[in-house]
Amino acid sequence: MKKIKWIIVVLTVLIVASGIIFMIGNHYQMTEKRVEIPTEKAKLSAVITFPKQKKIKGIIVFVHGDGPQNATQDGGYKPVMERFAKAGFLSVSWDKAGIGSSTGNWLDQSMDDRAKEVSQVIAWLKIKYPKEAKQIGLWGASQAGWVIPKVMATNPKIDFSILVGPAINWMRQGLYNTDWRIADAGGSKSERLAERAVFEKDAQLIKENATVDVYKSAGGKEKLSSDRYLFIRRNLDADATADLANIKRPLYLVLAEKDKNVDSLETKAVYTDVVKKSVLQVKTIANTEHMMLNPKIAHHPFLVTLTAVMMPKYFLVDQDYLDYCQEVAEAQ
Repeated sequence: MKKIKWIIVVLTVLIVASGIIFMIGNHYQMTEKRVEIPTEKAKLSAVITFPKQKKIKGIIVFVHGDGPQNATQDGGYKPVMERFAKAGFLSVSWDKAGIGSSTGNWLDQSMDDRAKEVSQVIAWLKIKYPKEAKQIGLWGASQAGWVIPKVMATNPKIDFSILVGPAINWMRQGLYNTDWRIADAGGSKSERLAERAVFEKDAQLIKENATVDVYKSAGGKEKLSSDRYLFIRRNLDADATADLANIKRPLYLVLAEKDKNVDSLETKAVYTDVVKKSVLQVKTIANTEHMMLNPKIAHHPFLVTLTAVMMPKYFLVDQDYLDYCQEVAEAQ
């Protein structure tokens, strides 16, 4: 009987301790509000995070990478949103079209469509939050590297941008990622070259065939839904170089030292060569990979999941990366 009581006591302590850890690890110094933002093609369900201090410097608009992302990337954005809040900025992010409570279909978008969507959100913010919108910044990761330069090149209302792990060219990024995927699986150089050839042939089939069914009948290897197929076909020639040349406002490029999705060296070389030196700052975060996760847990899926649930504020995202994002925001 005593043993049972001790087990109950221990379990109770563990449950209470877990609850306390969860509350501490998920308690951010910002407040959140859900809003609906109408755009030309969709009604976007968005989250706005507000600094708890009274002085507000501006708004930072989040631009997603690839995939069916919701407004906070299942909470993964919140650590950086909190850092922006500490620097005096609202953060605005939305469920992609067709995700969560947003209407439409994000897979129907080209990179130009995505850029127009961002500018439409900014126009709405200027009307609804005119005092807070005294400065407008953009933050974006990965695929946002083909969106944010378009917005900056065409929208004079952007004061600065932070771009995290952006690629330059869709095809070259795919080849780079293919190399690493095969290498990590233990593949030889000849196997990597063979996979590159498959990737290039498959890309050519996507360009040549208007539908996924015709693509498959022509020998296409990728398992793709019709919407995903058309999304890739629409964006396969994406290249950021021309848009980068037209940027006139501060651009902060953040690269991961060990990125296996995007070639950080190529990205740095092109940005350094094309973007005006007076507006570009480049920061490489040591030991991190594409997602900017804490490198101590990045290769342990269970720890990533556990941390994302229990202590995302403190241990999910690389601290040097978070520090830099806050430093950039404070400098505005």
